[in-house]
Amino acid sequence: MNEADRRYLTAAARQIDALLSARAATPIRAEGLSDELQCLAERLDALLESLSALRRLSIALANGDLSHDSPQGIHLLGPLKQLQSSLRHLTWQTQQVAQGDLEQHVDFLGDFSDAFNQMIQALRDKRIAEEKIRYLSEHDSLTGLHNRAFFDDELSRLSKQGRYPVSLVIADLDGLKRVNDELGHHVGDLLIQKAAQVLQSCLGDDDVLARLGGDEFAIILAGADASQASATLERLRGAEAKANRKDKVFPIHISVGAGTASEPAELREALRRADQAMYRDKAERKTTLGGISRHR
Repeated sequence: MNEADRRYLTAAARQIDALLSARAATPIRAEGLSDELQCLAERLDALLESLSALRRLSIALANGDLSHDSPQGIHLLGPLKQLQSSLRHLTWQTQQVAQGDLEQHVDFLGDFSDAFNQMIQALRDKRIAEEKIRYLSEHDSLTGLHNRAFFDDELSRLSKQGRYPVSLVIADLDGLKRVNDELGHHVGDLLIQKAAQVLQSCLGDDDVLARLGGDEFAIILAGADASQASATLERLRGAEAKANRKDKVFPIHISVGAGTASEPAELREALRRADQAMYRDKAERKTTLGGISRHR
């Protein structure tokens, strides 16, 4: 063994110690070695280059740097580069979740995949629960229509901004109390649902129909003037008659009235006029209700 060989072995030992101590180690590029060591030195330099690249990539991943660009052709980096690619994709998926996309699913990171997917399912369950709560806060459970709270909110919104004129319709299901008393609340509920369907069938996509409670309904006809409101009432009469021809056992009778506001300041007055018109309609139709009268 010549002097160059001895110096090389000492340097090689220091580089190996550096690697074992988690410090950087670079190729030695030794010259003048004996034939016995030259082949080993070349392979050790290649290994040191690979391990140096491996160390840099490991540190980058540990620091959360997923953009680290590693040299090509180093097979030793394969598993870490695969992990880097998976983490990049997972980062993108997490960004999608942050934007509200809860359809993401991970199946390439073992136990972490299970944890991620459990988190997504928990978020889905939370969203469903929140949507249900929001729906119930704005809708009537019996008919599926909007409720009084939603109707009042819409009136408040229209009083600040809206498309005018606006017409309001008040509708009241006649005879419900007597039906409940004599036939039972289950029959009364069926009549309420039937009335809701009749009212809904006459409205456009922009119209708002709400059940205010009990036997009372209200409709907001955005952008509708008095003549358009009258046309809506005529359609309601036709739909009521059609429904009663199909079901003569439990007919429905709906008293209706409308009021129109040309500006926000007239909105509450229009609601009052609609209510008064509904009571006039009820009084005029009372003798035609087939013996079923409404008791308040």
